[in-house]
Amino acid sequence: MIRFLTVTTKADRISALIRSIGFTQRATADEWVRTTGLTRQQAFTLGYIEENQDRGVIARELAEMSGTTAASVTSLLQGLEERGFITRMPSPEDSRVKLITVTAEGSRLIDGFDDEMTAATVQLFATLSAEEQDQLIGLLERITESADAPIIQPPDRKRRTR
Repeated sequence: MIRFLTVTTKADRISALIRSIGFTQRATADEWVRTTGLTRQQAFTLGYIEENQDRGVIARELAEMSGTTAASVTSLLQGLEERGFITRMPSPEDSRVKLITVTAEGSRLIDGFDDEMTAATVQLFATLSAEEQDQLIGLLERITESADAPIIQPPDRKRRTR
């Protein structure tokens, strides 16, 4: 059953619609995660590692970034490593530190996520003409700029060397 919240102003309505789009995209992401057998945390961690592995990702960073314990991160990484999605290798500077990288198999999995999200997003906005999409982009950019909010660019994983 779909429930509509009472919205009192145009600003509330706009905000509610933007959140609804975000929830739709989150549902798509969650469905993809379910099909992989990963947990949401494993999928997020895998993507984070791939995005940042060029500078060297370590377990302590993952614990700090996710607000979890070192033991939880260790368990999560063991699961990803056992499935062949990541490797942990000693740092050339300090052999006590293990640098985490995504394997080719892990990258293929992430590519599947990116492809699924792109297809879902294209479908979501297909109801708008190209001109309407351009107008929407312009309007949202104006709002974002006036709020002095960062405009977040999606990761360009396809160009990364693996």
